[in-house]
Amino acid sequence: MRLFQVGVLLLTLALSGCKTETPASAPALRVFITYATFRPKCLTLTVVDVHDASHTASGAVPVDEERLSDTRLGVIQDHPGWSRDLRVTAVAHEGSCAGPVIASQSAEARFPTRDVTDLGLDLRAEDLDGDGAFAAKPPYPGTDCDDTDPAIHPGATELCDGIDNNCVAGENDAPRETPFWPDADADGYGDDGGPRVLACITPTGFTTRGGDCDDTAGDIHPGQAEFRCDGRDDNCDGVADSDGFSVGMACTTPLGCSGVLACAGPSASACASSEQPVAYFADDDGDGEAGQSVGPGCMPPEPGATREDTDCDEGSALARQGLTEQCDRLDNDCNGQTDDGVTGCASTAWDAREELGDASARFDAVAVYSRRHGWLAGVASRVLHVEDDAVTPVTNCEGEWKSAWAASNGRVFLGSRAGRFATLRPGEEAEPCESFSSGHAGAINGLVGFESPTDNIVTLYAVTSQGRVLRWRYDDGGATQEQPTVLTEVASNLRAIHGLDETTLLAVGAETVDGQPRPVAFRAPTSGTTWTKEELGVSDATGFLNDVRVLTPRLAYVAGDGALLLERSRDTWTRLPTLTVTGGATPDLRALMAFGRTALYAVSSEVNDVHFFNGSTWSTATQSPATLNALGGSGPGDVWATGHRGTLLRWTP
Repeated sequence: MRLFQVGVLLLTLALSGCKTETPASAPALRVFITYATFRPKCLTLTVVDVHDASHTASGAVPVDEERLSDTRLGVIQDHPGWSRDLRVTAVAHEGSCAGPVIASQSAEARFPTRDVTDLGLDLRAEDLDGDGAFAAKPPYPGTDCDDTDPAIHPGATELCDGIDNNCVAGENDAPRETPFWPDADADGYGDDGGPRVLACITPTGFTTRGGDCDDTAGDIHPGQAEFRCDGRDDNCDGVADSDGFSVGMACTTPLGCSGVLACAGPSASACASSEQPVAYFADDDGDGEAGQSVGPGCMPPEPGATREDTDCDEGSALARQGLTEQCDRLDNDCNGQTDDGVTGCASTAWDAREELGDASARFDAVAVYSRRHGWLAGVASRVLHVEDDAVTPVTNCEGEWKSAWAASNGRVFLGSRAGRFATLRPGEEAEPCESFSSGHAGAINGLVGFESPTDNIVTLYAVTSQGRVLRWRYDDGGATQEQPTVLTEVASNLRAIHGLDETTLLAVGAETVDGQPRPVAFRAPTSGTTWTKEELGVSDATGFLNDVRVLTPRLAYVAGDGALLLERSRDTWTRLPTLTVTGGATPDLRALMAFGRTALYAVSSEVNDVHFFNGSTWSTATQSPATLNALGGSGPGDVWATGHRGTLLRWTP
């Protein structure tokens, strides 16, 4: 216990150990000041004359800063002029005597006239965490904003940790190390050019991420792909319409023109060019001159394409600029006129001959191997060899002949209704023809062959009613012959086959769909063994395709029932104008011969005419005395037609 004295009017502090005695022979008021469970930094004792408040005295009471609980003794001595009624107040302060009051107690006492009177004052304050700062609780709140944590109190170092460490202004007085940018459009990215602030927590309207190049638009900010093409920098990478749009980058248009990428609406960019494309043409028929349009471009759309259009018929090597006009219904010199300047061409008549063999003869096939030289074949084993105007019957070649093809040396190959092949050469008309089984039943309806340039092998391709495509290699002069083989078998009735070589073959006929025959065509493989069914684009057509002619690797024609005439140009099938005959009937086209895009012949079921198609319109080339079944020819100036009553028509100007 500590003793100190308070002299009235003159305060005297005198520490005298723990003794409780007072000076002898002097009355005094002893004040016992007790505090527990806290350490005040300052205690004060104040005495006031109850009857005269001007009589007051106070003094600091020394404390032991290491003690949580203690009792201090103060002695108040008499002083002249004061009344005996006194108010005594003990006060505990936080931090210093100038600090906030954390505990106070007052009591009135009467100063004794003799001896000593005791007065006890008890102070209570709360510092639960023992950090010297007291809880901010009434009636005497201290300055500790969290009296459960000794690290939180006035004077502590403020940190950016979400806590008011020093109990002053939240975290506003913390060392501010985190920058924040104003985010006016609330897209999570701030304006780098705006006023940056440093804070511990994100202020309202600010964000920790900068880089927003347009803080007025919430959909424009970094961290995303460019999502529209509109001249704006959606992802703030410094380049408008970058990423998938790549606006401004060099490019090439689909037509081969040099340009730069530009917006083509909000969702795409496209190559824009100031170059003007020009028309290009290709040489599809191999005559050295180009006339097939391959579209406009700034660069050749395909190898060999040229800007010069010098070929008026890309289906024939006999029509191009620089040639001399011939009498063949082709515009040979490409001057826009046909057979102009050829004397007597317009009056050249067809040579019609009847009853070759006899009036009952019917020929279903014709094979021409040179000008005015060829073969006719048909029912009842009838086969004729024609040389100019001489006609020689073959006397011993039994069969119902459906198809024929002749090699350049005049050897003819025949296909029969019973699935047999036969062959003979000019001069062998009186001898038995060679006969071979195909190995399969069913009519051989179509036949085409190719001669080897290095040996005597002729490779023949045939189609049958059962949908087979046969290949037969014939060794002219060989002691033995190979057996025909089946290349493919399709679910169709095949009527005709033609091509320039084994890679350009087309086989045509009909397939059954919902109980009806519908036109069908199959293309030979360029590699492998699979024949491809063509998409003809005529789903409304019914009946058969009866004939086919391949003019170039990129051009072919097929003809069939319902006057159906189709052109296959560069893998695209196009329906050509329909033939109509007297009375408005639509005939079936039985046979087809083509010498170019502008020179096609056909025979039909309704009339005996030989029909001619010039690429745009139909006309009658000549009339026949009987129904016609087959067409052939060695060229556009050597056209043959044959059919019933042993009829043969030839146009050989």
